[in-house]
Amino acid sequence: MDSIANKFHDGLMEDESRQSIRKTFMESKPYLHCKINKLMNDDLLRRVRKEIFENLHFTVKETDIYKVHQTGDLANLDGLPKDELDRLSSLFELRNAIYSPEFREFISSVTDSGPLSGSKTDMSINSYNEGCHLLNHDDVIGTRRVSYILYLTDPEEPWDPQNGGALELYPVIEKGTPANEPTVIIPPQWNQFVMFTVQPGHSFHSVEEVVPEEKPRLSISGWFHIPQQGEPGYQEEREAGESKSSLEQLQEADSSAKFAHYPSAEVEDEALTEETIQILSSWMNSHYLDVKILKQMSERFYDESAVQLKEILTKELFAKFQVATAKMDQDQFKENVIAPHGTGVGEGWETYGPPHRLRYMTLTEDASKTGGEAAQLFADLKSKFESDAFRQWLAVVAQLKPQGYRGQARRFRPGHDYTLATTNTRGQAVLDVTFCLATTPNTRANELWESGECGGYECYMAPHDEEEDPATYKAADEEGALLTMTAGANELSLVLRDEGVMRFIKYVSARAPGSRWDVAFEYDLPEEEEEEKQDS
Repeated sequence: MDSIANKFHDGLMEDESRQSIRKTFMESKPYLHCKINKLMNDDLLRRVRKEIFENLHFTVKETDIYKVHQTGDLANLDGLPKDELDRLSSLFELRNAIYSPEFREFISSVTDSGPLSGSKTDMSINSYNEGCHLLNHDDVIGTRRVSYILYLTDPEEPWDPQNGGALELYPVIEKGTPANEPTVIIPPQWNQFVMFTVQPGHSFHSVEEVVPEEKPRLSISGWFHIPQQGEPGYQEEREAGESKSSLEQLQEADSSAKFAHYPSAEVEDEALTEETIQILSSWMNSHYLDVKILKQMSERFYDESAVQLKEILTKELFAKFQVATAKMDQDQFKENVIAPHGTGVGEGWETYGPPHRLRYMTLTEDASKTGGEAAQLFADLKSKFESDAFRQWLAVVAQLKPQGYRGQARRFRPGHDYTLATTNTRGQAVLDVTFCLATTPNTRANELWESGECGGYECYMAPHDEEEDPATYKAADEEGALLTMTAGANELSLVLRDEGVMRFIKYVSARAPGSRWDVAFEYDLPEEEEEEKQDS
């Protein structure tokens, strides 16, 4: 015990320290957690930090839910050749101390979590560099019991909370549904250890984006697992009843609003009537009402099941949107600064969640009457997406007959908002129609959105492979992505999304030149019509 205790901060495992930590843990909100300001022997941790920078390679990993630089699982240290292991001797010492019987017993006693596995080590080194983040989730995967983070930030320079990188803990409205904003925010500091019990439907948390260049938020994070087969305390029934991963919860849950249906199932899909052209020309670029252009768009949509249209609004209307949205962004957000939670609420906008699926601003019910200029403009445009005239235009372009619709006007704020990948589980295709207006005050802003580096892009991905790890999503790479559309200004996209196809809006970074504003609708299609289209 003495040799293990020496690896940790003086007095950490003594009775007085245990009792204090246990009391803090048991009284914590919004769920069981605690922060230990100094966990390890300082000299050991400094040697670990030095070894990491000198000997380890980080791989950038990015999906809809995170972006992080990460090493492999430190369980694999045992298999390294002796010369490589010698260069990581302090890290090996640290890992063995954390998963030692003595420290596992300490964790078990202060968290009241029961026996913890000694055979299953599960830890990696993460470097959150500029733009890195981890969005809301509950850590429910497999046999995880206690989550932990040990911070290895610069020991000579205290971490400035304005740099981001804080651990954010969310209360729940009800089991399985986190609130839109966190109630506990824990900025990282050198040798600080944060842990919490993995509680299905309760332990929702996120890692705030790191904003400065060349100031990584380095940490070792991992999990203590319940006993595995053959270990003391193993319970076969408990393992068999493992909780569902966050991905499985998302695929199961139907959080979408119901479709509003048109009075008639029939709609003209051969040509636009004069009345329809007159209605649409009041707000839509007349270029997209021309018979020849409509035919070209229809042919392209038939071939590719997708079409993107630039400069969709009239110049006059687009100018109004530009002025109203740019003003709100300028007043509320600054590049590379994380604005406080709740920024943007008001003037006809409210936060929409829950954040383990999505988070963005949407219009309040009375936005069209009492909202600010931007809210009123978007409320009016949203109503146009619901109109019979726009339905007829869609029928001509897509050669499909929308039967109903559901949609929202949305604002994705920099440093806050996103949607996680969700699957079309309706049993048939839906027609996605999205008007996008990214804040673009200058050429540099245009280039930044187009690069995708600040997020805000919309990604369609192939159906999830059942043989893959259900805990993670495919990255938006060449293998997984079917279609990626960067955030543009005054653009409209039409996409026929088949059953099983996943879709998300990538988290908008604090580096973005403003918000991604959009009007996003789904249109319900008659099943037999879709079958005919697939067969032809």
